[in-house]
Amino acid sequence: MADSILNKQTNLSGDEVITRAVQFFSTEKWRATTQSGRSATFEGRPPIPWFMLLFTFIGYLCCIIPGIILYIMVIKKLRRFQNLVVTATPMSKGTEVVVTYPSHAKKLAERFLAALPELS
Repeated sequence: MADSILNKQTNLSGDEVITRAVQFFSTEKWRATTQSGRSATFEGRPPIPWFMLLFTFIGYLCCIIPGIILYIMVIKKLRRFQNLVVTATPMSKGTEVVVTYPSHAKKLAERFLAALPELS
């Protein structure tokens, strides 16, 4: 899966944007892994679709081998960590914020950018 990008211009300073990003994404089950004055990287896991859990459970009920195969091929593959990166670039009147996110975190990234004030 390729990462997507959203950006917004705001009148906050870069440090303030990064501080708000750490507070926002930490409350949304993303763990801050690296942080500097201009960027912050967060680590999270994608949600497991409920039907994959159901198939794995049915595989265990039918026989142990199909359940183990489904667990290894599907669940383990989905449980890998993915990164979300917030970058703040100073401009003449404010800051340009760029959020690079995996596909399952699109709504979260949009909510974060909506919470930032517009450049006036």
